[in-house]
Amino acid sequence: MKTQAPVLAVLTFTLLSAPVARAGDEGPVQAASVDLNGDGKPEAISVQFDEAKDQWVLKVGTATARGAAEGNASNGFTVVDLDASDKRKELAVHTGQTDADQQAHLYAFDGKSLKPLGAVPNITEAKGNGIILSDTWQGFWNRRDKFALDAKAGKVTEVPQELYAVGVEARVKTSFALARSRTDKAAVATLAQGSTIQVLAAAKAMREGGYLYLVKSSTGLLGWATEKDLLVKTEGLPLAG
Repeated sequence: MKTQAPVLAVLTFTLLSAPVARAGDEGPVQAASVDLNGDGKPEAISVQFDEAKDQWVLKVGTATARGAAEGNASNGFTVVDLDASDKRKELAVHTGQTDADQQAHLYAFDGKSLKPLGAVPNITEAKGNGIILSDTWQGFWNRRDKFALDAKAGKVTEVPQELYAVGVEARVKTSFALARSRTDKAAVATLAQGSTIQVLAAAKAMREGGYLYLVKSSTGLLGWATEKDLLVKTEGLPLAG
């Protein structure tokens, strides 16, 4: 299913306790009152747009942080709990309007200043265990990335994956070959017209850019296909704009 930037539901609201960010939660807001540093006193939080400098401005009390808006005001912010073992909550400033440009800029507040933790494409799930799962739509599948919080370093970093799970089916309308590996284009199988294939996983292409796809044929053979072959020579992929 395609991921989209959540729609701004309200402009101002007050939270007694910060929610955990996950799919289906209320969307970003422009202002709120939340206890971020665990001292029992809520901080006034807001995101504004500085048109003159083309920047969004995050304010927590007297502390501020700025980021390039690139022509678009921020969609607002959400409160997340990246580490449930402490009393603190973090902020995510959401920018971008499409899957290609959306970002969640993460900040921690120590009671005096805002510290940038890094950015992720979006926040699909954060359960307080130091892990963020982030889904990004890739045309006919969701790429799920994992990010981990390094509490000592005070930053969030991506956990690299060799392969991304895809898990979709398609029907071959024009026969084409599957390559033995990502570096060896010799055919391991030739897909029969009308047969059903399973697209199991994706890997970033080393030279061409984009992705190569691990495909299982109807005869149980595994090989690699290009994105072009899948889009042009198959039908039934769950394509969305």
